[in-house]
Amino acid sequence: MAFDPRTHAPVRTLPRMIDAACYNRVALALARLGGPLNVEISVLRITIRVERRLWVARSLTDHMPVMAWLNFQVAGRGLHEAVPCEVRLYHFYGGLLMGHAPQLLVSRLDAWLARHHEDPDRRRRVVLAFTRCKDRQSPCGA
Repeated sequence: MAFDPRTHAPVRTLPRMIDAACYNRVALALARLGGPLNVEISVLRITIRVERRLWVARSLTDHMPVMAWLNFQVAGRGLHEAVPCEVRLYHFYGGLLMGHAPQLLVSRLDAWLARHHEDPDRRRRVVLAFTRCKDRQSPCGA
């Protein structure tokens, strides 16, 4: 069932910054694996549904929303810059989990990407063209 943040009143709303590496890995997983993705993080006893514009963490026991990341501000940013967003907490324990959940989410998605897109011949197909400089004082191509 899709989650609509407009239908649930949050306990608290916080501005947050998602690490660039974390956000980019989630975007890569969505692009390669398709979406939405449901990622179970059993250590925190939550499952996170990842969509392009909304990440929702739900409890594994009663499936109630715990927290949601939304309103990602990706326009005009570099790939190395953190992404501002809004975190809505729907449970009092959401504040304790929100710092660990994105990193655990990325580690699970990295495992999925490695398993689903492992290509043993990839290294042999990647060829880099290196040119030798005749004059060591000037950069190549200058």
